[in-house]
Amino acid sequence: MATKRRNRSASEVKARWRDIVAEANAYGEVVITNFNRPEVVVVSIDRYTKLQDDAAANDPLVTLRAEFDRDLAVLRDPAASSKLRKAFSATPSHLAAAANAVSRRKR
Repeated sequence: MATKRRNRSASEVKARWRDIVAEANAYGEVVITNFNRPEVVVVSIDRYTKLQDDAAANDPLVTLRAEFDRDLAVLRDPAASSKLRKAFSATPSHLAAAANAVSRRKR
């Protein structure tokens, strides 16, 4: 399938729909213009399916969900509730000290 786009005016689409569909199937997509401005794209079903498959394969939410689930798993630890109570009752200076300690460990 070629990647070169085809442009057609809205009035051409009205008059030559079957030709536009044939071009979309041949080239993958046809850009429809209105007053020389791109307005919509007619996409072949093959191109549409490929775009959908690519989007599903590269879904950033899959990675985010996995990270979230991994982080949330920490809360299932039996000691998690006492750690959370301690964190929420900590003073700003305690939080700063803890953040600095973690930062030093990461270096």
